[in-house]
Amino acid sequence: MDASVESRLQSNYASDRTTTAVRQQVTAMGSELFEVGLFKPDVGPAEFVMIPRVWDTDKIIKSVRWLCHQNCEGRNIYIRPKGEHDLSMVDDLTIHAVTAMKDAGYTPAVVIETSPGNYQAWLKHANRLNKEVSTAAARALAEKFGGDRGAADWRHFGRLAGFTNRKAKYLDVSTGLYPFVRLIEAA
Repeated sequence: MDASVESRLQSNYASDRTTTAVRQQVTAMGSELFEVGLFKPDVGPAEFVMIPRVWDTDKIIKSVRWLCHQNCEGRNIYIRPKGEHDLSMVDDLTIHAVTAMKDAGYTPAVVIETSPGNYQAWLKHANRLNKEVSTAAARALAEKFGGDRGAADWRHFGRLAGFTNRKAKYLDVSTGLYPFVRLIEAA
């Protein structure tokens, strides 16, 4: 599919569904400030691999159209709380692992489907955790539920719902499209 057609499709999608998903995700995560990262590994010499931003919820919502444009230009859109926080992100979960997490008494604040059949869960703790405890909690959760221990630390980015996962392995060669990162749950 032509990039301009994809851009128009995503722009229309952004006006409602993406904005709703983003708002629900950042509200459920509940941080005052977020770091939003726009990542593109195959940039030219005049571009940055990562474009970092520090925004509050309102600024993120107001920036959805710009984020959609950047996503259509090949950037993956990531998010994490700024500074020490009260969340643990567990990456590369199956839906069965998310169910096991809930059955064990862990209720994710946010569940994201990052690609077909692959999930991230953000769990909220009662208190803000320091860096060491936050990393230990994320690693313990990843180990317990079969998540990616390499992605388990206090500073790891998760995906922001409503945008496409631009990893080459997820490109549908028949349509030229990438899968959307879907918000499954937001408490």
